[in-house]
Amino acid sequence: MDMRVEPIGIESGDKLGGIEHHFRVLAGPGAGKTHWLVNHIKEVLHTSERLDKSRKIACITYTNTAVEIIRDRLGSSSNQVEVSTIHSFLYKHVIKPYMHFIANEYGFNISRLDGHDDILISRSMTRDWLNQHTNQSSLKHPYTLDQLLKMPENLSRLTSWLSSICYNFDINNNLVITADRTKSLVNGRPLSKACLELLEIDLEAFKRLHWKKGHLHHDDVLFFSFKIIKTYPFVLDVLRAKFPYFFIDEFQDSNPIQIELLRLIGEKETLVGIIGDKAQSIFSFQGADPSQFESFELEGIKDYKINTNRRSTQEVINLLNHIRCDFKQRGQDGFNGSRPVIYIGNRLEVLHKINSELSEECLTTLSWQNITANALKKDVEGVDLNYKLFDDLKNIDNSSRPRLIIPCIKAVELCREKKIKEALKELEKYFRRNSESKKKALDLLFLLNGRYNEYCNEPLMTLYSILQANSGIEGLSNFRAGKPKNFYDNTGYKRLALCVNIVEDTSSNITIHKSKGDEFKNVLLVLDDEKKLNFITSPDLKGSEEHRLKYVAVSRAIQNLFITVPDLSQTTEDSLNNLDLVDIVRI
Repeated sequence: MDMRVEPIGIESGDKLGGIEHHFRVLAGPGAGKTHWLVNHIKEVLHTSERLDKSRKIACITYTNTAVEIIRDRLGSSSNQVEVSTIHSFLYKHVIKPYMHFIANEYGFNISRLDGHDDILISRSMTRDWLNQHTNQSSLKHPYTLDQLLKMPENLSRLTSWLSSICYNFDINNNLVITADRTKSLVNGRPLSKACLELLEIDLEAFKRLHWKKGHLHHDDVLFFSFKIIKTYPFVLDVLRAKFPYFFIDEFQDSNPIQIELLRLIGEKETLVGIIGDKAQSIFSFQGADPSQFESFELEGIKDYKINTNRRSTQEVINLLNHIRCDFKQRGQDGFNGSRPVIYIGNRLEVLHKINSELSEECLTTLSWQNITANALKKDVEGVDLNYKLFDDLKNIDNSSRPRLIIPCIKAVELCREKKIKEALKELEKYFRRNSESKKKALDLLFLLNGRYNEYCNEPLMTLYSILQANSGIEGLSNFRAGKPKNFYDNTGYKRLALCVNIVEDTSSNITIHKSKGDEFKNVLLVLDDEKKLNFITSPDLKGSEEHRLKYVAVSRAIQNLFITVPDLSQTTEDSLNNLDLVDIVRI
């Protein structure tokens, strides 16, 4: 914002003094931005002359949980507000009504279009793609076509690489399909640069294999929406007519395609408002960039900022202000508590100690990796955790068994977190979503949940034996001696269950990414190395997403903030003590 006028300071209860202009609101953690946004929407509803039954306010936020929070706070006013995630919004207003315009061009089977989802990259699809690849004859040893098709590790490398497919703008601002070469790394070895260069020229052909089946990935929603709007500009006019106001929460987490679509919408008629904070940009793996919040421009856009932190005690805010030197927050008068505490020791012992001291109060743990959060949830020691066990299972067992076992594990763990809809969706994928898939999925989920205690603490073979004997699924083969049997006999179900990702996890043990937009009375940030404390001893929010991630984590705390690391050197301890912001406890 160096080239612009200093943002106007406002409080979370303030009005902007006008609704007919584009705006950008910088709101730090705990600023009450949702409170402000809801009030601004209500102000627009009450004063705008451009709204009627067919013209609404669009409010885009990042998660379905955030959607529900905003809808609840709007109450009866939500009838004139379309609150949704960007993918749901574009699917409803662009993909469903206009996809048939470009379906033939991209080989998309519009008759089988049924929502958008994460698309699992199957080995069979990878094989089909390789067998028709235009460069297959140019592939060289050790990655000839035959070697890629028949060597399990090479197929795993390919599948992992293809799972990273995404859309990016090239230097000419054309939307292209790319894949991250580093994702081909399996067992310490990636596919060669020469091999990937030959294969990546035909990534669209791989996507077309899915489109032919009517499969629409979440990223495809953005891709096709952009293509439709650029090819048929009248769609923009329709969106502008429907939505004279377009507000985006958590703007710093937006994908570049989403930002370009928003810019196009806001070029005329529709007024755009963005709310966010570059220091809380933590989704670079989805294309987000912390600079995009400040660089987004529309003619006449006005800048505002909220410096107040309405969430945390002054002691937590003192730590936040130390980590972030360019944006100092003010706390609420008289809202004080204890200084943040860094516990040194075994993380489960730390967790049990804090829970004991808090008594009936809930403690929320925040971890970087999903497998760490799941291990804490299941009270498992954090040693020898392998978040790639599902990949290992597929590499070792080349039969069709993993295609059933993995959805079963995911489904039962989702069910235990009360995610019944998502659990059934996992199982329906196995039954290929035919006319009987819903009933079959429900019957199988009932079996898995009912017999859970019989296999949850046993080797994976126990679950497989239950499926063989009781699921009614035909063709579940027995084992011969060898690596697959050894894996099923010696790998516990619980170790695999730790690898399941609950997308919108509402438990008290979650990843930092999943805590975004939420707040908790008591927070324990779990770190696996004292070096990770450098976000306090040497903070760099501008250059390090890892530091921004931890900044987000500690800012979730309302009253009590705890951090745990296994060990602490005297040098680091001295650095922390000199800051005089935290207490250190060894257990």
